[in-house]
Amino acid sequence: MRTPAARTLADYGVIVRRSWWLIIGTVAAALAAGFAYTSLSEEVYESTSAILVLPTAGDTAVAGARTAGQVNLDTEAQLVKSTEVAVAAAETLGADDPGELVSRVSVTVPPNTAVLEIAFRAENPEAAQAGAIAFSEAYLDHRRSGATASLDSAIATAIVGLDAVDADIAAAEDELSGMDADAGGRAGLESELDGLRRQAEEIEAEIAAIEAQQGAITPGRVINEASAPGAPVSPNAMFNLAAALGLGLPLGLILAWARHRLARKVAYPTDLVERCELDVLASVPPGVKFQRREVFGAYSPGGRVFSQLRNVVSSQLTHDQRVIVVAGVAPGPAASVVAANLATAMARAGDRATAVAANPSTTVGLPELFGTDPVPGLADVWSGRVDLAVATQAAPRQPSLNVIGPGAAARATGPTSEAAAETFAKLAEAGRFVVVDAPPLSCSADAQLLAGHADAVILAVQSGRDSIRETAAAALAMRQIDTPLLGAILLPSVLGPMNTVPLPTARREAERSESRDALVSQDETPTDSLEPVDDEEATTQVMPAVPAAVPAAESR
Repeated sequence: MRTPAARTLADYGVIVRRSWWLIIGTVAAALAAGFAYTSLSEEVYESTSAILVLPTAGDTAVAGARTAGQVNLDTEAQLVKSTEVAVAAAETLGADDPGELVSRVSVTVPPNTAVLEIAFRAENPEAAQAGAIAFSEAYLDHRRSGATASLDSAIATAIVGLDAVDADIAAAEDELSGMDADAGGRAGLESELDGLRRQAEEIEAEIAAIEAQQGAITPGRVINEASAPGAPVSPNAMFNLAAALGLGLPLGLILAWARHRLARKVAYPTDLVERCELDVLASVPPGVKFQRREVFGAYSPGGRVFSQLRNVVSSQLTHDQRVIVVAGVAPGPAASVVAANLATAMARAGDRATAVAANPSTTVGLPELFGTDPVPGLADVWSGRVDLAVATQAAPRQPSLNVIGPGAAARATGPTSEAAAETFAKLAEAGRFVVVDAPPLSCSADAQLLAGHADAVILAVQSGRDSIRETAAAALAMRQIDTPLLGAILLPSVLGPMNTVPLPTARREAERSESRDALVSQDETPTDSLEPVDDEEATTQVMPAVPAAVPAAESR
């Protein structure tokens, strides 16, 4: 027996197959949402310009920079989005909010280059192009003004020094002009004046060099002009749909897993294995049609299923083990269908078999399936009205198969441990197999009592109708006795004609005229037991009562 701890990849495949429609629906909904988002989103265009950044006099090497030159491009990338650059770009574009413009700008630095790529996004291609150009020019102007400012400061400092030297020269010249040609100290003064003049010439040369450098400043140049984009960068339909698929598929799988774990009804054989810890002896495919109230033909799809079930059951029983109890989980004809077809399969295989109707609450029992009389039957034997041999009837078209109906007053005379043991012992002596149609475990303990005197138990489960909780409880109840629980057989949710049962009055009228049949709903709740009759009528006609909503007809 497999348990959930032993789940394999194939088990997950079963979960996917049983909820494929949920997974596909979730993915389709996610793709529809992605398509709707793409359709409703505003188009965004992006234009990019590339600037080659050149070093200036104000640049210095920065430790940790991504470039080996003097320009720190990480710092320059931040300067592009600075307030000063944004204000200048806003003036060019005629915008009122520089901060909003900055949110549209992105700057990237390609690895191992001295290039800044400035991208600007806008609602139309022209605005995107104009924004990229404006920020590129504003950045270059800001960088140029920064480099120029440092040179202007150096020139101003040099001019101040030159003015001081010129003042000293003028003072020396005045003092020298007032001295006689042979006056003492004149030679020293002339030497000092020559030094001052040389100093002034050096400062003037320095100023000229700075001015020449100032005229040659090149902070950078645009190497790729911004152009008007031909297509929007957002919304990206392929990206949005791929993202929707990436979200929808896992969500669909999660929902399928949740549906599997939260399912309340048995739907697949794996439910019996994983959640009820039951071996699956056989499973009648949903495509098998129950076209008439009778057992399957030997070579029909359903007949092959029950022939295989017969082989499995007989292989698990020894020669002395003959009594098999078939119990349903909830009220309905499932156990009767399994018991009738299993007994028929045994008879076809050459075994002598007896089918016993011990379930008075079913709507379609063994007599309806085999075409035999419901009375006298098992209840009459247990009440002492008739002998077991009298209640045993030969099944039509199956010489080696006998049928025992439920009998009159079936519910009034329920099974006792002694009566069940005696009956099963007598039947086992007369036939190879005894198949007992027992009451459902969810509303009666009789099945457990009957199983206590049997050699094997089989649970009949109907998909879509029997709950997982009740099925697990039924399996537990059968394991609490010594009789081996062989496993379960799973029937489809639709059993065709087994879903309807005629009213008693309609059945009596049908004997006179088949054109006057009437049908009522099947087995949402169990019908009442067969009505008791007088002894002299025990071998004639006995009508089953109907649910409380329909008045029971009097027996004839």
